[in-house]
Amino acid sequence: MGMDVRDGLQMECIHCAQCIDACETVMTKLGRPRGLIRHSSRAELQGEPRRWLRPRLVFYPVLLVLVLGALTVALARRAPADVTVLRGSGSPFVVLPSGEVSNQVRIKIANRSREHRRYLIDLAGADSIRLIAPENPLGVAAGKTATATVFVAAPRAAFAGGQRDIGVRVSDGAGFSSLSTFRLLGPSDGGRS
Repeated sequence: MGMDVRDGLQMECIHCAQCIDACETVMTKLGRPRGLIRHSSRAELQGEPRRWLRPRLVFYPVLLVLVLGALTVALARRAPADVTVLRGSGSPFVVLPSGEVSNQVRIKIANRSREHRRYLIDLAGADSIRLIAPENPLGVAAGKTATATVFVAAPRAAFAGGQRDIGVRVSDGAGFSSLSTFRLLGPSDGGRS
């Protein structure tokens, strides 16, 4: 590095320790005490005793154990799947020739388990409302994500003020079940023609 170690601490030092190795070799050949150049603190060089038990020697390992413990608990409690229910693109609703109101719904399922799963999609709390799904149950490979586009058809009378909340349930038959609330949109005139 082109430095003279006799000038003390210098910004150019990259702590490669080559000067320590060279000094140890020379001092051994000359028969002088070793350790003239060494990694040390100013307090130790001034003769203060070395403290082995310092607060940060306890704090950092405890903090590391707590963070790793929290990460382990979070991973252990993670659900085997993640479900997102979104409104379809385009118009918010369509009035079908039958008079029913249809909403397009996109259901995104991320399978976090280690095996292929088939997820059944159905509606909760929707007596006169129908679910139209091209693929139901939806197959999702292990560690993959799939999106299903479904349609929800409801009679005009089911809407109050142009909206109706329903529950979209997704289950895999192996213990996983997710219930998401989704707001259907429709004409604000309700059952009136």
